[in-house]
Amino acid sequence: MGIDKIEAFDYMLQLFEEWRDSHEELKNKPLSKLTAMKLLFLAAAPKKDGGDDLLDIFDNFYAVPYGPVEIDVYNAIQENKLPSYTVNYRHIERKVDELYKPRNTIVWTGREHGDLYNRIRDAVNDLREKNEKLVLLNAFELVEITHRWSSWDRAMDFAEFMKQLSAKMSIDSIRDSSKIFDLK
Repeated sequence: MGIDKIEAFDYMLQLFEEWRDSHEELKNKPLSKLTAMKLLFLAAAPKKDGGDDLLDIFDNFYAVPYGPVEIDVYNAIQENKLPSYTVNYRHIERKVDELYKPRNTIVWTGREHGDLYNRIRDAVNDLREKNEKLVLLNAFELVEITHRWSSWDRAMDFAEFMKQLSAKMSIDSIRDSSKIFDLK
Protein backbone atom coordinates (compact mmCIF):
# COMPACT_ATOMS: atom_id res chain seq x y z
CA MET A 1 0.00 0.00 0.00
CA GLY A 2 1.53 3.30 -1.08
CA ILE A 3 1.67 6.59 0.70
CA ASP A 4 -0.77 9.24 -0.42
CA LYS A 5 1.63 12.13 -1.00
CA ILE A 6 -1.27 14.59 -1.17
CA GLU A 7 -2.32 13.66 2.37
CA ALA A 8 1.33 13.82 3.44
CA PHE A 9 1.59 17.32 1.96
CA ASP A 10 -1.70 18.29 3.62
CA TYR A 11 -0.18 17.34 6.99
CA MET A 12 3.02 19.22 6.10
CA LEU A 13 0.91 22.33 5.39
CA GLN A 14 -0.49 22.08 8.91
CA LEU A 15 3.08 22.06 10.26
CA PHE A 16 4.04 25.03 8.07
CA GLU A 17 0.96 26.83 9.41
CA GLU A 18 2.01 26.11 13.02
CA TRP A 19 5.52 27.36 12.23
CA ARG A 20 4.20 30.54 10.63
CA ASP A 21 1.77 31.12 13.52
CA SER A 22 4.72 31.06 15.94
CA HIS A 23 5.72 34.37 14.32
CA GLU A 24 3.19 37.00 15.34
CA GLU A 25 3.49 38.96 12.07
CA LEU A 26 2.35 35.90 10.08
CA LYS A 27 -0.31 34.55 12.43
CA ASN A 28 -3.49 33.59 10.54
CA LYS A 29 -2.19 34.93 7.22
CA PRO A 30 -2.73 32.73 4.17
CA LEU A 31 0.18 30.83 2.65
CA SER A 32 0.94 31.49 -1.00
CA LYS A 33 1.05 28.51 -3.36
CA LEU A 34 4.57 29.44 -4.44
CA THR A 35 5.78 29.64 -0.83
CA ALA A 36 4.22 26.25 -0.10
CA MET A 37 6.01 24.68 -3.09
CA LYS A 38 9.40 26.09 -2.04
CA LEU A 39 8.96 25.06 1.62
CA LEU A 40 7.91 21.57 0.47
CA PHE A 41 11.13 21.20 -1.53
CA LEU A 42 13.30 22.46 1.32
CA ALA A 43 11.54 20.22 3.86
CA ALA A 44 11.63 17.11 1.64
CA ALA A 45 15.31 17.49 0.69
CA PRO A 46 18.08 16.28 3.01
CA LYS A 47 19.40 18.99 5.32
CA LYS A 48 22.97 17.60 5.27
CA ASP A 49 24.97 15.14 3.17
CA GLY A 50 23.67 11.64 3.84
CA GLY A 51 20.85 13.04 5.98
CA ASP A 52 17.26 11.89 6.14
CA ASP A 53 14.79 13.13 3.57
CA LEU A 54 11.25 12.64 2.30
CA LEU A 55 12.22 12.02 -1.33
CA ASP A 56 10.74 8.53 -1.21
CA ILE A 57 7.34 10.23 -0.80
CA PHE A 58 7.82 13.49 -2.69
CA ASP A 59 9.57 11.88 -5.64
CA ASN A 60 8.47 13.86 -8.67
CA PHE A 61 10.30 17.20 -8.55
CA TYR A 62 10.78 19.23 -11.72
CA ALA A 63 12.99 22.24 -12.21
CA VAL A 64 10.87 25.11 -13.51
CA PRO A 65 11.73 28.82 -13.78
CA TYR A 66 10.47 29.54 -10.23
CA GLY A 67 12.46 26.70 -8.67
CA PRO A 68 11.73 23.05 -7.87
CA VAL A 69 8.10 21.90 -7.99
CA GLU A 70 6.73 18.53 -6.90
CA ILE A 71 4.46 18.13 -9.90
CA ASP A 72 1.94 15.71 -8.33
CA VAL A 73 1.42 18.08 -5.39
CA TYR A 74 1.31 21.07 -7.74
CA ASN A 75 -1.43 19.41 -9.80
CA ALA A 76 -3.44 18.63 -6.65
CA ILE A 77 -3.13 22.28 -5.60
CA GLN A 78 -4.19 23.51 -9.05
CA GLU A 79 -7.19 21.14 -8.97
CA ASN A 80 -8.07 22.19 -5.38
CA LYS A 81 -7.77 18.58 -4.15
CA LEU A 82 -6.13 19.10 -0.77
CA PRO A 83 -8.11 17.35 1.99
CA SER A 84 -7.91 20.08 4.66
CA TYR A 85 -7.21 23.20 2.61
CA THR A 86 -8.88 25.29 -0.04
CA VAL A 87 -6.97 26.90 -2.84
CA ASN A 88 -7.73 30.23 -4.45
CA TYR A 89 -5.83 32.13 -7.11
CA ARG A 90 -2.62 32.63 -5.10
CA HIS A 91 -3.18 31.24 -1.61
CA ILE A 92 -3.85 28.06 0.32
CA GLU A 93 -6.08 28.36 3.38
CA ARG A 94 -7.36 25.86 5.93
CA LYS A 95 -10.95 24.76 5.46
CA VAL A 96 -13.18 26.05 8.23
CA ASP A 97 -13.00 23.86 11.37
CA GLU A 98 -10.92 21.25 9.57
CA LEU A 99 -8.54 19.31 11.80
CA TYR A 100 -6.04 17.08 10.07
CA LYS A 101 -7.15 13.45 10.13
CA PRO A 102 -5.43 11.07 7.72
CA ARG A 103 -7.80 8.61 6.10
CA ASN A 104 -5.37 5.72 5.96
CA THR A 105 -3.83 5.32 9.41
CA ILE A 106 -2.28 1.94 8.56
CA VAL A 107 0.01 3.59 6.00
CA TRP A 108 0.78 6.52 8.28
CA THR A 109 1.88 4.33 11.20
CA GLY A 110 2.91 1.11 9.42
CA ARG A 111 6.39 -0.41 9.52
CA GLU A 112 6.89 -0.23 5.75
CA HIS A 113 7.29 3.55 5.74
CA GLY A 114 8.23 4.20 9.35
CA ASP A 115 6.00 6.46 11.38
CA LEU A 116 5.13 8.93 8.66
CA TYR A 117 3.75 11.55 11.06
CA ASN A 118 7.09 11.69 12.82
CA ARG A 119 9.12 11.62 9.60
CA ILE A 120 7.24 14.63 8.23
CA ARG A 121 7.31 16.49 11.55
CA ASP A 122 11.05 15.76 11.88
CA ALA A 123 11.71 17.05 8.34
CA VAL A 124 9.90 20.32 9.06
CA ASN A 125 11.60 20.67 12.46
CA ASP A 126 14.99 20.01 10.85
CA LEU A 127 14.25 22.76 8.34
CA ARG A 128 13.30 25.10 11.18
CA GLU A 129 16.62 24.29 12.85
CA LYS A 130 18.47 25.15 9.64
CA ASN A 131 16.70 28.51 9.37
CA GLU A 132 13.81 29.45 11.65
CA LYS A 133 13.24 32.61 9.61
CA LEU A 134 12.51 30.81 6.31
CA VAL A 135 8.78 31.28 6.91
CA LEU A 136 9.32 35.03 7.20
CA LEU A 137 10.74 35.21 3.67
CA ASN A 138 8.51 36.03 0.76
CA ALA A 139 7.97 33.52 -2.04
CA PHE A 140 10.55 35.11 -4.32
CA GLU A 141 13.23 35.03 -1.64
CA LEU A 142 12.52 31.31 -1.25
CA VAL A 143 12.77 30.95 -5.04
CA GLU A 144 16.19 32.61 -4.85
CA ILE A 145 17.31 30.07 -2.23
CA THR A 146 16.12 27.08 -4.27
CA HIS A 147 17.81 28.49 -7.38
CA ARG A 148 21.12 28.11 -5.56
CA TRP A 149 20.68 24.32 -5.27
CA SER A 150 22.94 22.69 -7.87
CA SER A 151 20.26 20.05 -8.64
CA TRP A 152 17.85 22.78 -9.81
CA ASP A 153 20.59 24.57 -11.74
CA ARG A 154 21.70 21.42 -13.62
CA ALA A 155 18.11 20.43 -14.45
CA MET A 156 17.32 23.93 -15.75
CA ASP A 157 20.51 23.89 -17.84
CA PHE A 158 19.30 20.62 -19.35
CA ALA A 159 15.81 22.05 -19.95
CA GLU A 160 17.29 25.07 -21.72
CA PHE A 161 19.53 22.82 -23.82
CA MET A 162 16.44 20.82 -24.83
CA LYS A 163 14.54 24.09 -25.45
CA GLN A 164 12.05 23.15 -22.72
CA LEU A 165 10.70 25.13 -19.75
CA SER A 166 11.23 22.31 -17.24
CA ALA A 167 13.19 19.15 -16.58
CA LYS A 168 12.87 16.28 -14.12
CA MET A 169 15.15 16.50 -11.10
CA SER A 170 16.46 13.08 -10.13
CA ILE A 171 16.28 12.05 -6.48
CA ASP A 172 20.03 11.39 -6.52
CA SER A 173 20.77 14.86 -7.88
CA ILE A 174 18.72 16.42 -5.06
CA ARG A 175 20.45 14.28 -2.44
CA ASP A 176 23.88 15.13 -3.89
CA SER A 177 23.07 18.83 -4.33
CA SER A 178 24.41 21.81 -2.45
CA LYS A 179 22.20 22.30 0.61
CA ILE A 180 21.32 25.96 0.96
CA PHE A 181 18.73 27.29 3.40
CA ASP A 182 19.38 31.03 3.52
CA LEU A 183 19.91 34.05 1.29
CA LYS A 184 23.61 34.56 2.14
